[in-house]
Order: sequence, then structure tokens, then C-alpha cells
Amino acid sequence: MPYEIQSLIHEVYRQADLHSMLAPFVTRLVKLIYLADLEWRRAHGGEPLADLTWKFLHFGPYAIEFAEVLADPDMEMKELDSGIVARRFDFTAVDLERPRVPEPVSAVLSKIVKKWGDADLNTLLDFVYFETEPMEHARRGELLDFSAVKMPEAPRRLQVDVNRLKTLRQRMADTVKRLGFTRNGVHVPAVDMESEHAWAEEDRPVLLPIGRRVQF
Repeated sequence: MPYEIQSLIHEVYRQADLHSMLAPFVTRLVKLIYLADLEWRRAHGGEPLADLTWKFLHFGPYAIEFAEVLADPDMEMKELDSGIVARRFDFTAVDLERPRVPEPVSAVLSKIVKKWGDADLNTLLDFVYFETEPMEHARRGELLDFSAVKMPEAPRRLQVDVNRLKTLRQRMADTVKRLGFTRNGVHVPAVDMESEHAWAEEDRPVLLPIGRRVQF
């Protein structure tokens, strides 16, 4: 089921706070939710994270549903070094204590925020522009095509020949029995009793070829 955009925004800010990052301004916020939407679709057979109509606008992907939310007059305004005035939401510490989304959604947003929450903004924008499938063939002003999102390959099931496996196990059992293997390993006598008699007369004199007796 798609989740409310306000809840996703709140969770992005909550995760930024948990990871000791600065609260994101609008441009970064939108891109983080876009990346989370991609991640969610990959893990859920293409199902969107929220009812967002993504288009190629301005700094890349933008959903028109953000317009109403971002018009909040209580948003914090800050003039950056570049002279641009940036906006961001102003949540209190109490506001961010509890999540407003289920754990699976929180986990996805946590992963995205941890990776991109304080990354260089230009690096983030480059990644969104050039490394995400919907943007590869996008045209400015048009809807993004999420059908190109690559889904993870299904794990291959191992085909086991039961009869063959049974035969191999029996052969192994026969070999173990024949070689006398036990759970305690192979028992090798400390003394080879069959050759012990060779040393039984070690104190007897030895007759050398030249006929001299030598006592060892």
C-alpha cells in the first residue's frame, strides 16, 4: 500500500536526526524520497512507496504532490552562501521521537539517508541524473518511466537428484566402515606389534661382515 508523503518526509527527518545529520533542505529531501521509492519498488515487485507522480523537472525527478506540502508557511528559510534561499521543515525533538511509518519503510529510508543524507549535493544530483533507470531516457517535463527499474534476480533453486544423493551417501558410509573411521578419528597403535620382534634382541651382539663382534 502507498504511504502518505507527509509520513515519509517526517521519517526522512527522523532518520537524519538519528544519524546525527543536518535536516535536509527541499532539494535533497525530494531526491532522498525518490531514491527510497526506487529501492522500495525493487524490493516489492514495482509497487510504489507513495502515490507520487514523478516528472523530470528542475533538478531532476520531482513529484507534483510535493507542491502542496512544500507550501507550508511554517517551513524554515535559510539563505545559503550562494545567495539562494533554501527551505526545510522544522520538526521538534519531540516530533521526531516516534516513527509514523511501518518498520520496513523506516528501514528503507534509513538506508537511503545513511548513504546520501550528508553527501555532497552535486554528487547526489549526479547519481540521480545519471545512475537511476527512470532518468536514463527521461525528457524534461515528461513523466518518468519506472518500468525500466531493474528488479533483483530470483534466487536459483538447486536441483537435487534424490536417488543419486542416496547412492553417494551409501558409498560414503561403506568407505567409512571399510577404513575404520570413527567420530574419534583413526586409531593408529603407538607400537607396531607385528614388527616389534625386530627389536626384541637389541642387546645381543651383532656380527659384522668382517667378522668382528660389536656390542651396541
